[in-house]
Amino acid sequence: MAAPPDTTPPAVPAVPPGRRPRTPRSRRAAILLCGVLVLAAVGFAGLRLHHRLTTIDLPTAHTAPQGGYTLTVYFTPSEALYRGPRRSIRDHACAGQNLPDTFPADYLDRVDLEGFGKTVRGDYLGRDFDRRCYFTTRTPPQGSHDNTLVPWQSVAANHLPPGTSIHVTDCGPGLSTDICARVKAAHWRVDDLCSIGCDDTKHLDLYIGEQTRADIEDEDFYFVTKGATIRADTPEALR
Repeated sequence: MAAPPDTTPPAVPAVPPGRRPRTPRSRRAAILLCGVLVLAAVGFAGLRLHHRLTTIDLPTAHTAPQGGYTLTVYFTPSEALYRGPRRSIRDHACAGQNLPDTFPADYLDRVDLEGFGKTVRGDYLGRDFDRRCYFTTRTPPQGSHDNTLVPWQSVAANHLPPGTSIHVTDCGPGLSTDICARVKAAHWRVDDLCSIGCDDTKHLDLYIGEQTRADIEDEDFYFVTKGATIRADTPEALR
């Protein structure tokens, strides 16, 4: 007679000590955890890529040095250094502005030329060239793109796009050795428009900061030079 079939159930592999057997729920949790880790890794890689793209310099189109440039400087006049007769600007205030009645006339003349001036109160008097009116602000002088002007870096120009870096390779005649060396060593950048006296396409106005001396026009760093040579490097995205 044939032996009865073996009905003994197959042995279940022993679970290693300290480890619970995986259930369908635990498997789903493990899969979910792996997905979260993958998403986190992808997100981190994306952040690193975004950081790299936003912190490296944009590619620039390098150009050969060009001569025949006129270099001038502009600055922020300080009211405390002017003693001329006072002039009222009450009828020339921009809409909504409550300005002091008068300022030194020679100070106002400078503000009309430079665009901004520091007042004895510590704020700034600005000239709106489009509306031909005055306003006050606590914000330091700004360029035409609402950017803060940086001494010995900001450049006003009407023929080069914002963001163009300028390197002066030859100052032209009339500058002292020390000032020329400083101009050539500076990292100039176009971030303003030249409102007055910049009809020449080869004219750069260099910002030198707030006035600290009364006779600024007698200083070596207040200059006009013609025949300068520059190299302008414009970011390719702006060309």
